[in-house]
Parts: sequence; structure tokens; C-alpha cells
Amino acid sequence: MLFSNIVNLSLTALITATAGQAAPAARNNGKNDKGGASATYAECQRPKDVQGTQLQGCPNNTIYVSKTDPQSGFGSIQQAVLSLPNDNSSQVILIGPGSYHEVVNVTRKGPVTLLGMTYDPTNWESNLVKLWSSSFINQTTQTAGQDNADAVTLTVSPNRAASLIGAGPAGAPLQPEFGNVDFKIYNIDVANRATVNGKEFMGQTGPSAALIVAYSNFSSYQSTYRSWQDTVFVGRNGSALFYGGEIRGATDYLYGFGTAWFEGVTMANRGNGGGIVAWKGSSNIYGPDSFGAYQANGKIVRAPDAPATANLTLASPLGRPWNNASRSIYLNTYMSDIVLPQGFIAWSDKEPRIVPNLTFFGEYGSYGPGFNAAARNTSVETLLTKEQAAEYTVDKVFGGMPAWIDVGTAVIGQVA
Repeated sequence: MLFSNIVNLSLTALITATAGQAAPAARNNGKNDKGGASATYAECQRPKDVQGTQLQGCPNNTIYVSKTDPQSGFGSIQQAVLSLPNDNSSQVILIGPGSYHEVVNVTRKGPVTLLGMTYDPTNWESNLVKLWSSSFINQTTQTAGQDNADAVTLTVSPNRAASLIGAGPAGAPLQPEFGNVDFKIYNIDVANRATVNGKEFMGQTGPSAALIVAYSNFSSYQSTYRSWQDTVFVGRNGSALFYGGEIRGATDYLYGFGTAWFEGVTMANRGNGGGIVAWKGSSNIYGPDSFGAYQANGKIVRAPDAPATANLTLASPLGRPWNNASRSIYLNTYMSDIVLPQGFIAWSDKEPRIVPNLTFFGEYGSYGPGFNAAARNTSVETLLTKEQAAEYTVDKVFGGMPAWIDVGTAVIGQVA
């Protein structure tokens, strides 16, 4: 991986022992319902019919990227990122419709916003911009110098050392530098299409992340992230909010060592390996309540491109502990019939990594055919009360409502 030097939910459901309970009336699911659809950059993102007018409605000095429009400043997203000044100014990059086969690394500290053109910024299924790469880590032939961070499509981190995943429960060493203070991405489909013998391999290859965030503040709006293994990594000192969109994978496809909130996001399983979430924590580094993976008002479904031979029914664990300080919470989540009845699982039979009063997995307001309170393994997870669930909101998790979240686009409610 090469780096540039310039670079709340409305909780209304009560847990019951009934599988397939009806959805509560108040749900977010990644849609802005504050009196109608809303998106901060809607006019800027809207494709214009007249050539030369694409930047109408955009912030001053917005950079325009397009593979087809001769009036664009760049034909590559990474070229546009590398052109940004190495300072603390806010910079916006508008990306025209198309498929961008490249790797993007953002090491810049100043705020950066990537806008994908779209006619409907409130609906990720209408996205027109695709960013993808095609690499993976072959764990059979992996050398000591290789890391999962070397096979990523989009990385937001101050340098390579900060983005390293490392090995084992402790991971890579703590780094002193902080990266981007406010990175935003809107309506872009980010994927790692791992290639074998010159063709995209629709199955397990090895770690092949679509996204790595570390030592940075990151927020995503109606964007998607797709791979098979380790799709999204939020690393040490990384804080991330995902609003709407979809994340697709098969093995531990949400993993990390930082703090990540997923609001109204669709988790789409392509297969079963490990769990949906594999997370680490360390109270010695972060304090007792500043890490974990939190999912609210989303849903868990079978991916539309899951292999026809993959039997996912009642087979997909909600998560497992990457180390024994792991924390993962589901709030008001629709669970299809692919969810494993017991919910969360241990890391492995030989190494469970579950420690009472340290490892913490919880659910509140889960519903759908994949939820049956009576079947959940309460020796591994906790079925939260309304009062307990109220402790998990965006502002409490992040220690106040972060200034780097676009509250003009994202709907963040309060516990009902």
C-alpha cells in the first residue's frame, strides 16, 4: 500500500420470546424522515444536463473528477486527493458517474468530503459511482512483511503504520499520529473484487478490505462496502458512523479496534465464516466505554449475490470476540432467517475469548424470523432492558454528538 504525504435511534420494541415478531412502528433504516427526504449536498450531487455546469450547487473550490467529462479537473479520485493542500482547510471532491478501478489513500488531516453524483442521495440503490480494487492477502503464502492493510480499496489513516491490523488479540502497536479529523463519503459503492487468474473470484480468498479507517474521524452516507472477508475495518483511535447503505461480506466482515456506529445499514451475508462482527477492545488504551461496534435500526439479510449453494438459513452468528474486551450491540435490528438462533458465539472452542464482566454482547428490540429470545445463549450475550439500551446512543458512545457527523443528512434520534 502506498500513501501520499499530502494527503438514535427510536427504540420502541420490547424483547419478547416470540420469533418473527412484527416490526415496531418507529424505525429509521437509513432514511431521513424529518419532514421528507433531505441531503446536504443534493443539488451538488445531481447530474446536470448541460456540460460545464456540473459544479452548480457545490461548495466553492469543489474539485470535479470524471472519467468521461473533458471539463473535469481529474480522471482519477486518487489524483484529486493527492492534489489537495497539506493543511487544515476543508476540501470537497465531486465524482462523476462511472467505474473507478483504483486504490484511494487519504492521509491528509484537514476535512475531506467525497461526493458521488446521484439523482437520489437518500437511496443507496441509486448510486452511480463505483470505486473498486482487486487484491487480497493470501494467508497461505503471506510473508512477515505483509498485512491486511496491503489489500484495501479505500484507506483513511495518517500513514501505513497506523493502518496496520497486526496479529493476535493485541494487534499492531499503538501509533502517535492522528489522521483526518473529518472525512465524509456520500453515495459511492466501494468494493474489493479480489481477482484470481485474472477474474473476480466470487468466494473466499483471504482478507480483502473495501475500507480501512484508523486514527481518523469518518462518516459514510448511503454508501456501500462489499467484499468477502474483512470488508470494513475501523482500527485503533478510529471513530466512524455509517448512515444507510449496505455492507456485504462472508467472514468477520465488520472488524476493528475502534468505535463504529451503523445507523439504518443493511448487513448482507454472502456466506458464513466467523461472525458478522469481530471486534477488539482495550480499556487500558481507550477507557471503559469508548470502543465497540453498535448497530441500530438496520437489518441482516442474505446477500443477493450469495452463492446458490450457500445454505445460510439459521447459520449466521451475530458476532464473536476478537479479543476478550470485545463489545458489540444490536438495537432495533430486523433479523432475517439467516441469523443463528443462539446469536453470538465464542471465538473458537479452544479459545473462547469470553470473560464475564469484560466481554459484552447485547441486543434490544431485535425482530423478524431470525430473533427468538428463548434460543439466545445468555451465557454469551445479554438481552438488554430498555434502561440498559438507553445507554447506547450516538452521543453517549462518542462522548457527545461529534461535529464530524452530518446531522443535516443523518437522522439520529433518542431512546423512546
